[in-house]
Amino acid sequence: MPGIARVRVSLRVFGDALEPDEVSALLGRQPSRSHRKGEGSSSVSKSASSGSSTEPTSEPTGVWILDSGLSGKAEIEEHVEALLSLVSNDSDEWASLTSRFSASILCSACLDEYNEGFEISPRLAQSLADRGLVIAFDIYSGDAGA
Repeated sequence: MPGIARVRVSLRVFGDALEPDEVSALLGRQPSRSHRKGEGSSSVSKSASSGSSTEPTSEPTGVWILDSGLSGKAEIEEHVEALLSLVSNDSDEWASLTSRFSASILCSACLDEYNEGFEISPRLAQSLADRGLVIAFDIYSGDAGA
């Protein structure tokens, strides 16, 4: 089974009451990106009369995201292990975090060929379970026959 062509992995924490600084303090790391619920951002919209315009929007929930920072060629397990090594492994801190917010590891995998694949070891699965983390997969196929 060939390995995945390109991978991106991030640790994501979501919640309406999420304060990015609090999550950073619990996990011992600054995020790659974050915002509070209701913070403003800009979105580009198209109007028939004026073309494109930028309109202010409000973020629907609080977000704290940490990217693995590894090359897209690294294996999924390497990405997840790298992420977990960047943050606290204190079970009480994770229990506090996951009891109040939705937390997960998102793995985005881009396939170039049919039958590319990956595995998650029991050791890594246990490490995720110990932290109360869900692992999610977004898989994109570049194979025209898929």
